[in-house]
Amino acid sequence: MTSVREEIEEQRRLVQKKKIRYGLDCSLYYHRWINSRILDRLAPDPNLAVLDCGCGTGILLPTLQRRYKTTIGLDLCIYNLLEARTLDHSVPLLSGDIEQLPLAPQSFDQVICRDSLHHLPDVGLAFRRLFETLKDGGDLIIFEPIQDAYTLHLLRVMTRRCTADTYTAKEWIDAAEAAGFRIVTWFNLGYLALPLLGYPEVTQIMRHMPFRMPLAKLLVHVDNLLARLPYIRTYSWKAVFHFSKPARAM
Repeated sequence: MTSVREEIEEQRRLVQKKKIRYGLDCSLYYHRWINSRILDRLAPDPNLAVLDCGCGTGILLPTLQRRYKTTIGLDLCIYNLLEARTLDHSVPLLSGDIEQLPLAPQSFDQVICRDSLHHLPDVGLAFRRLFETLKDGGDLIIFEPIQDAYTLHLLRVMTRRCTADTYTAKEWIDAAEAAGFRIVTWFNLGYLALPLLGYPEVTQIMRHMPFRMPLAKLLVHVDNLLARLPYIRTYSWKAVFHFSKPARAM
């Protein structure tokens, strides 16, 4: 089990890699496309308060800031937040642990966790803290790795990109529902484009590829097609889950 100190140190080492990940034109294009799929699940009301929980170096924050009057980013690693501050000086940032959120109960209408929950030692506790932080009737959107396809799990192990805390889609849903959430919808996301475009600091082929932007657009188009194919669509690296906190009966 990874300690808080070890996780902070790991995130500190990743900051420079994330500069490549979000700095390469074709990779940034892909991550912005991923963000659009995530943000499609949020209510568009600009008066809602939104928390980017586990915001990392801030890939979602500028878009959230444009859409919502109240946007806050939270991350365990101060090095991530320092990098996020260089990208956007206007979004309030907090350093904190998702399992011990430094926030008042029912502070937010919507919470996003983009690739952050699978790093935690106790996902169930994290869901309970997120449930407390949301207002009644609020929404939680998470984007996380899934282990539904055994062949992809083996590839993660081989590339050392897998931990014991990778869950199936059903396990993610069960953990959220145990905390009180209701599942609204979920969908597979991330096929061929994800390893090639999502992590150029690892799979470096796109960094040296001519005409990489047209190729990136083609890969995203292929991913969209794969997501529509029965059986094949279950072979995704990740998934987006939309949960809601039930509103209290009047």
